[in-house]
Amino acid sequence: MHFLGIGKMMFGTSGIRGIYGKEIKPELALRAANAFAESDVSIGRDTRESGVPLAFAAMSGVLSSGHDGIGLGIVPTPLVAFATMKLGGGGIMVTASHNPAEYNGLKFMRKGREISRAEEKRVMERYQKGMEYCAEPGNRRNEEIIPEYIELVKKNVDAKLIGKKKPKVVVDCNGAGAVVTPYLLRELGCRVVSLNCEARGFNRPSEPNKENLSWLSSAVRACGADLGIAHDGDADRCAIVDERGELLNADVQLALMVEEELAQKKGKIISSVESSLIVKETAERAGGEFVLTPVGSVHVSEEMEKSRAVFGGEPAGEYVFRGGVLVPDGVMAAAKYVELFCSKGKLSALASKFKTNPMAREKFKTADRIKAMERIIEEMGTLWKLEDGNWKIETGDGIRIDGEEYWVLVRPSGTESIIRLTAEAKTKELLEKVCSKARKAITESI
Repeated sequence: MHFLGIGKMMFGTSGIRGIYGKEIKPELALRAANAFAESDVSIGRDTRESGVPLAFAAMSGVLSSGHDGIGLGIVPTPLVAFATMKLGGGGIMVTASHNPAEYNGLKFMRKGREISRAEEKRVMERYQKGMEYCAEPGNRRNEEIIPEYIELVKKNVDAKLIGKKKPKVVVDCNGAGAVVTPYLLRELGCRVVSLNCEARGFNRPSEPNKENLSWLSSAVRACGADLGIAHDGDADRCAIVDERGELLNADVQLALMVEEELAQKKGKIISSVESSLIVKETAERAGGEFVLTPVGSVHVSEEMEKSRAVFGGEPAGEYVFRGGVLVPDGVMAAAKYVELFCSKGKLSALASKFKTNPMAREKFKTADRIKAMERIIEEMGTLWKLEDGNWKIETGDGIRIDGEEYWVLVRPSGTESIIRLTAEAKTKELLEKVCSKARKAITESI
């Protein structure tokens, strides 16, 4: 978390994010866009009502710098990334992704992916210097890129197979996905039932989890649909409901896609340190090499680009596909899961072959999560060195310890003053043993 200038400007796990009217104001969007604009900038937004003034402010910041601002209107995050590939220059997506409606923020992109941590630092330095005004302001123009993006997605799936099967799909967009996903699936030949596809505000909380998808589950059962698809506010996430109306476990959903992508091409699979054992085991069983990164799509995308990996994903429903853009793409994921159903059959049967393990997710409040984390790393290292066994420690993002039949991760939140504990083990007894040791290190350090 970073604090800049007059107000507060935070680069978190994915861009800048906060409550509109408090941390996130039009002034911040104006100055941040101005600091980012080293070339023409494409600007899109999700359906939050606060996105209107923020997008206009960002456009003004770009124009003031002397560069052109390209208005994309309401589009998913992956389409802004696509615009930076097609049109060049930078991209700004006005969104708070899966966060509640009172939040909003900015994601910054170049060359098809979110900017690096190094470029975030440069933007912050320019922000601190103040607004840059050009004697000849840039021009504002609009671009329609949705049809071309739809063609890109169609090239990455078996459109003939989907058109032949004509699956019935219920789509709960609840955000920017409404302008793309239902139309894409219809073009592929699906029989589409749309929920929450208005282009203004949200009809349910943005995060596509079980608690928020009861309408989708009911609709899938009532319509006799083959599957259901849900997005978050900017459609960088994709959650899947099977033909029974049951939401797929997030780790199982990721494992299914890992297996399918490796069936097409062998290579590296990238995921974050929060990824389950079943994802790692699936990748290795399918002939892939499994690589972990710190939490956050920026890290997954950077490692994919660096290692030419075939696929990257996180268990939050965020997937990066080699044939698309290098940001999480919930729209392409939707098409990929439809293809998976058409080629392999009912998703409930495909998911049933995966045995999930006991997991624990806990959080601990602390006054200073950075200093607390330094002490926790030292304490956990000491505790584990007292025991025999085959285990390894990674400290790239908090501390993760991998044993033969478990892993435990302790890391600071990117936005809150808390420490997060996540663990997975083959048995409940082993899970409790591992968590007990980690809790001891945390409570003695916070």
